[in-house]
Amino acid sequence: MKFVKTDLLTLLISLFILSSCKKPDAVSLAIDPTQVINGTLLDTVSIVTNTLRDDSVATTNLANSAGVYIAPLAYYKDPVLGITEANVAMSIGTPNSSAFTKPTGTVTVDSAVLVLRYTPHGFYGDTTSTKYKLNVYQLAEQPLNQTYYNTKVWAYNPTIIGTGSFNARPSDMVKVLQIVTGAKDTIKKLPPQIRIPVNTSFVKSNILLTDSLKLIGTEAFKRYFKGLYLTFDKAQTTGGTGGNFYLQTDSCQLNIYYKKTSSTGVIDTVVASFPASGTFASQIKHDYTGTVVPAALSNTKSAGTIYLQGLAGLRAKIAFPSLATSVHQILGNATLNRAELIVTPVAGTQLYPFLPAPRLTMYRYNVAKQRIELPDATTNDKRTYTLSLSSNYLAVFGGIYNSSKNEYHFVITSYISDLISGKTIDYGTFLAPADYYNLTAVEYNTGSVQSAARLIAGGDKTSAYKMKLNIIYTPAIK
Repeated sequence: MKFVKTDLLTLLISLFILSSCKKPDAVSLAIDPTQVINGTLLDTVSIVTNTLRDDSVATTNLANSAGVYIAPLAYYKDPVLGITEANVAMSIGTPNSSAFTKPTGTVTVDSAVLVLRYTPHGFYGDTTSTKYKLNVYQLAEQPLNQTYYNTKVWAYNPTIIGTGSFNARPSDMVKVLQIVTGAKDTIKKLPPQIRIPVNTSFVKSNILLTDSLKLIGTEAFKRYFKGLYLTFDKAQTTGGTGGNFYLQTDSCQLNIYYKKTSSTGVIDTVVASFPASGTFASQIKHDYTGTVVPAALSNTKSAGTIYLQGLAGLRAKIAFPSLATSVHQILGNATLNRAELIVTPVAGTQLYPFLPAPRLTMYRYNVAKQRIELPDATTNDKRTYTLSLSSNYLAVFGGIYNSSKNEYHFVITSYISDLISGKTIDYGTFLAPADYYNLTAVEYNTGSVQSAARLIAGGDKTSAYKMKLNIIYTPAIK
């Protein structure tokens, strides 16, 4: 009888331990296996999800996280999210930003090339099937030193002054003949770039041999010439889905190669480089006609699927309506160890060339509907001070796509704790694509224009790929 009582006592203790866990097989949670946190898991928090248009965004002289000035140039056709178009208005100045002495004697223009350099890692789309055709026009209005938004429509002269067809080669060096004055020309390898032929008669009469007063300096030339407008030929960009190019604007230039014959009969080959100077701005348009997007945008209830799109396209709004009520009652005075949001792409939507966004950002609204960081995404909150000590800032907060698990994770412990306690009111919480190469800060105010990627992911509990909020806590000792 003594042994029977001991066995019963052991059984009762075991049952008590197991009943203290909501899900005993998942009570250890961490992005990094070396940082496992143990406790009770609550993973039944309701999440409300919706797709919204992103806000308009300033596109004047954009710079990425590496400090490189960029301009999106795009035309791609997404079978789910429709057509995206980004056109570029750019100013150009005189060589070395100084007075340009127009050539004398007999001048023959051999060629003129608009050089558009790729930004490193700055392409999203099709590099295998699409044949791109880019047209160049002269602007009819001068880009000024002011802020332009993606909704700005630029006026340009209707005559095409340059055009070129090419395949996207964002990683391939190019070989170019370099003109060397007074010596033999040489072949040189240059960084990946697009080279568009420009009409030689146009550059000769409108640039090289124009009135000298218009060439006395960059500002005078910009007032006269206005600039260039770049747009893809929609009818002649064929064979695939298209794509988005990020141009490195401080390396773009119009090169004019010409021969001049002096009065003594000496022939000299010269190149004059008119660099990008001053304002770069992109006009961005999204056409959702005939897609699922209009219905998703008009849906005021929670949705099972969310759509995220870069270039100031689409974002998702998420909410946790039960945190301050039922979740607060469940947790009571418990210690919140970790809260982790998990976002899962819908299977079959991550196929080339529409790969899932390499990184997402998460931000919120304040009472004035202004974008601000989550407390977990800033070192200004003493609870997240360890972020500033991390060698990889974003690895702590999360949002980077894990291809092996097909998931995104965000650690938002402080934010969820504040929502549960009522310290913070949720005026709006959002997800959007972000610049994957920004490892110094969590983006929240750029309108996702620095990313061209997209994501189709699970939303609320009606989806097989539903978004989840996992909360690990230690119950209060009674």
